[in-house]
Amino acid sequence: MNRRLPITIVALIFGFALLANGGSMQRIGHTRLDPRHSGPDDKGMYTGVIDATNGYAYFVGNYLCKLDITGNLPVQIGPSLLTGQFAEAAVDLSAGYLYLPKAGTIFRYALGAGTNAVSSAGSLTLSEGASSALGFSMVIDDSNPNPTNHYGYVLCSGTPATVVKVALSTFTKVSSVTLNAGENSYAWGQIDTQKGYAYFATWASAVAPAVPQILKIKLTPGTNAPQRIGSVNLGATPVSLWAGSIDTLHGYLYYGTDMGSTNAETVYKVKLGDGDSLPTPVPFGGIQLQPGEIQLISSFIDPQAGYVYFGSDNTYPGRVYQLSLNGTNPPVEKGFLQLQPGTSTPPPNGTTILNATNTGYELPYGEVFLRSAVFDPLRGYAYFGQDSRPNQIVKIKVAKDPVPITLTNVHPLADGSFQFAFTNIAEEAFTALAATNLSLPLSNWNVLGSVTELSPGQYQFTDSLATNSVNRFYSIRTP
Repeated sequence: MNRRLPITIVALIFGFALLANGGSMQRIGHTRLDPRHSGPDDKGMYTGVIDATNGYAYFVGNYLCKLDITGNLPVQIGPSLLTGQFAEAAVDLSAGYLYLPKAGTIFRYALGAGTNAVSSAGSLTLSEGASSALGFSMVIDDSNPNPTNHYGYVLCSGTPATVVKVALSTFTKVSSVTLNAGENSYAWGQIDTQKGYAYFATWASAVAPAVPQILKIKLTPGTNAPQRIGSVNLGATPVSLWAGSIDTLHGYLYYGTDMGSTNAETVYKVKLGDGDSLPTPVPFGGIQLQPGEIQLISSFIDPQAGYVYFGSDNTYPGRVYQLSLNGTNPPVEKGFLQLQPGTSTPPPNGTTILNATNTGYELPYGEVFLRSAVFDPLRGYAYFGQDSRPNQIVKIKVAKDPVPITLTNVHPLADGSFQFAFTNIAEEAFTALAATNLSLPLSNWNVLGSVTELSPGQYQFTDSLATNSVNRFYSIRTP
């Protein structure tokens, strides 16, 4: 969608007159992580983390892959590392480690500085989580600037579940807290390091507690045991929560459901609560999406722009749903972006193993099974990890409301050309247009060409045709 950004200026005979339209999501493309592995085969990329500052993303299927995300499409860095499949990951960027928890063991991997590949860096087995392959989740408190004072909080499902605290500098268990009776199975950990709390959500409707529930845990200094604040029901009907995101800017959690291939899914919004107060669902019972909008299995959030997103599983092609955060009110669905289809008829019941190829051609069912998602707030893009063979990463540009242009330099040049400069968000594609009559429809304005980005967020355009104009007005649009 084209959008014109509002700026006005009176500068002799030159002027700007621009209208604005809201931004929308945009599919950029995908990267296939060739070659396809076999023995074991590639599996769904259920989890991923991002290092936006240095420009890397890490996705895990059966293999851990490091990707450079600074270019047009992701580029794999080094060989992938066989790890086995995991549902969740946690990252300590300042220390340079990725943690993958499953079935009582936390596996640690070195991220690799710069273009260095990932590598194994040991493991820690916890007796508390050995009985459950799922419902095993980890978050990291990295609020202390010294990495030697970073701690992991690990939710180990059981009867009841336990939250174990791990000193990451020594990679050892230091304390734990046992939950209340009936609080057996949680996952999908989120953390608010500034306020000092972690949150875990129920993951399956078949185990206690069956109704959707949020558990709040208080972070503690040093080796002190974590504290259970309490749990709260989000609704009265048993459902399976799957994808979640936290908005620490405004103080809310968002979770989506995965209830199969025929039901409209539910999105829950949860106010975190101040201090030790319990979270509050907004509203109780959540909001339902439209019929056919199913299986919300991945999520990311852009709190600055005011949106939360959910990726679908068994939808052909894959979809990314966009919801407005809507202040203190329930979220509002804005629409969805449908991704690229494949060349074959979709398989029955979402048989993901059939979305495979051994050749250089596209996957037969296209961009589907969006099992994990990460968001790069610095560049404004999100990345989805697919369940496919070989694995595939899909890149989209997130929705942005227009950012007003700030003019920084407007003047005629000695040769009669006219030059203007402005600031806006980095890495945006702007086009300059001109007209001699301000009342002309924008479709009749002359396209002058692309605007140059001199440095991140700093743009400049020179109109060499302005020498013959008595009246000249400019418009900037993107893309």
